[in-house]
Amino acid sequence: MIDNEVRYSAEQVQLIEHFLERENATGNDWGNEEFSEIKGTIKNHYKVEQGYKCPYCAVVYPVTHGMVWDIEHIVAKDKKVQFMFEPRNLCVACKDCNGAKSSKEVLVNPTRVRFPTRSEDYKIIHPHFDDYHEHINAITPGQFYRPLTEKGEFTIVTCRLLRFYGVVQREQPEQEINDLARVLLNAEGAARGLIEDELVRRIMAKRGG
Repeated sequence: MIDNEVRYSAEQVQLIEHFLERENATGNDWGNEEFSEIKGTIKNHYKVEQGYKCPYCAVVYPVTHGMVWDIEHIVAKDKKVQFMFEPRNLCVACKDCNGAKSSKEVLVNPTRVRFPTRSEDYKIIHPHFDDYHEHINAITPGQFYRPLTEKGEFTIVTCRLLRFYGVVQREQPEQEINDLARVLLNAEGAARGLIEDELVRRIMAKRGG
């Protein structure tokens, strides 16, 4: 969970306020040159604040340059332009998770006008409001994820964390492991628990654990 949100300088706050007053402001304005300094502030802050860890796949990318990271709008800027510079709507995510999530709807109530500040307002794990480990058991980040809640499952599906099953130790997955991982997403009750346990067993065996 992110404890300290980004803080803007007085000049940056003024620029953001003027932007939000524009009648024709859209998410496309994010690419404007006028916001380059602000984007640098956001990325540099959250890389360090998050310990260089993606908030969705929980993989640590210990690099100082910004090429690995995308600034992530938890609620997509194309859907809610008024949240585009809201510090609690921002973090950094790895490019794969950011690209997979894209502009998918993550609000329980998409008609919200004011910024939602509670965990229960979101279908996805929120880096500022949720404890990741309450929703996903990342048995080995970048290899296998066990959903613990509906929010965890939504995050796994939305950010395509199943993509990791195809690159375990840079090898193609065994077909049975791949099939079990996909069946898990639709399983319920006792059957779900059995599938989870068997999937963990097979992946650990593949890794020699």
